[in-house]
Parts: sequence; C-alpha cells; structure tokens
Amino acid sequence: MSWIFRTASFPLMPSFRGGAESRRREAIARAFEADVRREFRAAAEFLGVRTKTHVAAGVTITTPRIGGVEMGPPVTFTVELMPGLVPSDLIAPARRVAEALGGRDVRIESIAGRWLRVVVLDEIESARSTARRIRSRPLATPCTPDSAPEGAPHSFR
Repeated sequence: MSWIFRTASFPLMPSFRGGAESRRREAIARAFEADVRREFRAAAEFLGVRTKTHVAAGVTITTPRIGGVEMGPPVTFTVELMPGLVPSDLIAPARRVAEALGGRDVRIESIAGRWLRVVVLDEIESARSTARRIRSRPLATPCTPDSAPEGAPHSFR
C-alpha cells in the first residue's frame, strides 16, 4: 500500500515527501528527547528520587515520568510527580539535567495536578530569575607567591 503514495500524487491529499532535511530534524529531536529522558532517569536514581519494588523477577525501579520535551530555547520538559513526592524533590535531578545540557539553573512550574514543567535556564535567564546579592569583595582571593608568608606551604591551584 505504501508504494501507491510513493509513485502517485493526488491533488487533494498532502504530500508524504517531507524531504531529507525534515527527517533529519525529526531524528535529531527524537535523539535529544531520548537523551533528556535517560539523563533525568539516571539523576533521579542516583539521588534517590525513585521507588524500589521487589518482585519475583527481581527489583523494579520507578522514577518520575517525563511527558514531553521541547528543544527550545529554552529547553523545557514536563515531569509527573510520583505519589508522596513534592515539587522541591525534583530540583536536584533537574539541576543535574540542566548541567548536562549546558544550562545554569532550572525553574519548576506547576501545570496541572501532578504535572510540572521544568525550564532549563541559561546564564542570562538565571541571573534574571534569581535575585542575587552583589558582593563588594570576592569570596576567595588568589594566592600569589608575594602574598604568602615565609615557610607557608605552596598551593598549586
């Protein structure tokens, strides 16, 4: 049946020839979505945001489910909370995903019911979304050979 659509074109039907470029973009989007899902699951398992069920066949590990992923900018994905979790439980795994994607921070928004939207913020959006206090002096001062006292151990940082 598929050979009919490849060989004949009907004026009232849409074209099924999307082109190589659209197929390539779709493959990239699917691979990106799979990477985000894999990264979030690994982060949730590592940080203990999971349930572990012992069954006859072994152990089943369940993590919060990811709904949809949008490539952005900004990159956003939806997460369904598991029973007993609160939105703040997902901050640590979401931050790990953000670091893997090159983002600086995350913003978690409630959508409806148990579903949340996680927005990966880049450097500029992160500075806008969080109020940061500007310090008059740096937290750490670099150690130079001239400022070190005599006999002090040398730091190679």
